Amino acid sequence: MLSTGPTPEERLEVLLAERRRELDETAARFDESIADLERREELLRDSRASVERMLRLGRTDLEARENELTDFLRDLTEREAHIAEAEAEIARRRQDLGAVELKRASIERRERDVAAREERLAELEEKLAERPAAEPAARPVAVSPELVFTPGPAYGLIEVAPFDASPGSQVDIAGERYIVARVGPSPLPGDGRRCAYVIRDAGAKPPD
Repeated sequence: MLSTGPTPEERLEVLLAERRRELDETAARFDESIADLERREELLRDSRASVERMLRLGRTDLEARENELTDFLRDLTEREAHIAEAEAEIARRRQDLGAVELKRASIERRERDVAAREERLAELEEKLAERPAAEPAARPVAVSPELVFTPGPAYGLIEVAPFDASPGSQVDIAGERYIVARVGPSPLPGDGRRCAYVIRDAGAKPPD
């Protein structure tokens, strides 16, 4: 008996079975691709969320840094203003100190001048005390001083009404009698008035 091959129906079923298997494999690959895409999409969403979170954190940190820089700049400006005020105050104090030093030097110079004049007056007092009583003295021309310089530890410069005075003449001041030693310019700088430099009258009776 002769053997016959598969019938057309069997070949069709085999072909359909192969095509079905291929379609199943293709569908499985599609499913795997879809699943892989879904995983990648999920990873992408996670990555995007992480990037957005990092951006938010970075923006917050940047704003905080900007605020810190703004505060630092404000503090620096205030410090610079305080330093400028302190430098101006130091400059003013230096000027004041210079003025004080000049004034002190002027006072010291005046004190030296007054001391020298006191020494000169003391010498004149000694010379007048040693002069003989009978010694005639030429009477100089009288002038009218407006200041009287009185000697002593607490010397004084007294303003008086103009009076006729000449060396050797007598004058009463504050209840005491003095002798005019000389008449000269005022010891005050820039003062054009005349000044009578006097010494105490050794022979005057002390007041009661």
